[in-house]
Amino acid sequence: MKNVSCSRTVTLTSNRLNTYLYRNAPARDPVSRRPARTRPTRAQTRERILDGALEAFAERGFHGSTQEDICERVGLSRGAYNSSFRSKDELFFALYDRVIERLQSRLEEATACALSMPGSTADNFLKAFIVSYPFDRDWYLLQAEFGLYALRHPAMASHYAERQGRILAIIEGALADILREDSRIVARGLPRIARLILAVHEGSMFQGLLEPHEVASGELLDFLVDLMLARAATRVD
Repeated sequence: MKNVSCSRTVTLTSNRLNTYLYRNAPARDPVSRRPARTRPTRAQTRERILDGALEAFAERGFHGSTQEDICERVGLSRGAYNSSFRSKDELFFALYDRVIERLQSRLEEATACALSMPGSTADNFLKAFIVSYPFDRDWYLLQAEFGLYALRHPAMASHYAERQGRILAIIEGALADILREDSRIVARGLPRIARLILAVHEGSMFQGLLEPHEVASGELLDFLVDLMLARAATRVD
């Protein structure tokens, strides 16, 4: 009897296991009997296009890149591209919006970090800003080329200026938080200081790409802050 009971128990356990596996098995296509493929979301497709566009623009230039080139790089059809973007101009501004979003997120973290670290909050913030700003060679090449294009087309220039204004506002807000904690610098003229920081950072990026052995990353911004602090110290004295 013991053997019969044990056998029945094994049979019941096996049946329950089969039922569990069946209910929790991945969905299958009734025709192919293979696991059903999951389509990428619209947001995922959009990100793939942005990544491919940035790569294509950096390699071939904004005007030299074609829709077909971008689609080939990311393995998408023209229909998928057209459902996300209507023009290369729109694609560029979507890339710019992504840079702004990343900058804002990283600067918030950089500001919190600078305020919690020992030493000068201005120095700490500057170092964090240099690391946080998503501004590499590919993005610089695209931004520089499109900037010239925008200057020649007033409609594009207004959109470009609006994005730059958002970046300046982010930098200005972060500076306001930092300068409240560093009494050596009076928090006046923040919009101009934000523009100066952005101009020096972008200008030094160009110089660093052109003469990498002459200009190190963040070197000119470091020098700018040293000048500002020295001037502030002179006024106090």
